[in-house]
Amino acid sequence: MEYDFNTSLMVRDALPDLIERAGKRNIKIFKYARVTRDTYEDVRRVSKEIWSGQRSLFLPKSQADETDEKLDVSLILHLGMVALGWEIDQFRFETVARRDGYELPGDDGQHVDSKALEELGLPKTLTTCFNIEAAWRNVKAKFPDHPIYLSHDAGLYFCEFRLYSSLAEPLLSESYREKAGRTVFQHLPQGHTVEDIALARDVTVEFIRNLADDYLLDGEN
Repeated sequence: MEYDFNTSLMVRDALPDLIERAGKRNIKIFKYARVTRDTYEDVRRVSKEIWSGQRSLFLPKSQADETDEKLDVSLILHLGMVALGWEIDQFRFETVARRDGYELPGDDGQHVDSKALEELGLPKTLTTCFNIEAAWRNVKAKFPDHPIYLSHDAGLYFCEFRLYSSLAEPLLSESYREKAGRTVFQHLPQGHTVEDIALARDVTVEFIRNLADDYLLDGEN
């Protein structure tokens, strides 16, 4: 099904560039700028480019006084809009991504080449190293009246493969090996009024706050 809107892009644009935290280091958010294509090849390109940290690939645009050409990426958060027959008003925090079983092709007619991924030594499933359940519980406690779920099924389509791809990249590159597991995925509702996007922004910021408090990022963020 095609949509004439994408709440993941709308929420991305609504997120602040900086999350301030009293008594803790602030969190800088850099947003991958390019509009992506619905092909599995492009998913792999996105993962590689984000982990590269090339500053020109991200928003906000570099300022005149910036000297760094590369970012030290601590965490990747992918956003996607719920579809596939799921309830359209739910948030889903994903925990696992699969290598095999992608039956739907991309817009170019091509499927995931699971055999090639297997030959690279990648496992059948990859999981984030963060405590997503703890983050989910905290976010749910702050937004108790909204359908916010912990999910173990990201849908076996672009969203799940995007999570798998970005989790896989540090395993394939020695340069990012220490960042293994530092990718998460959040599904967003389809609601796209001003109020809907404001809510989704606030839920996402709270999710990011909780991820930043994870011991794995202690002292980095």
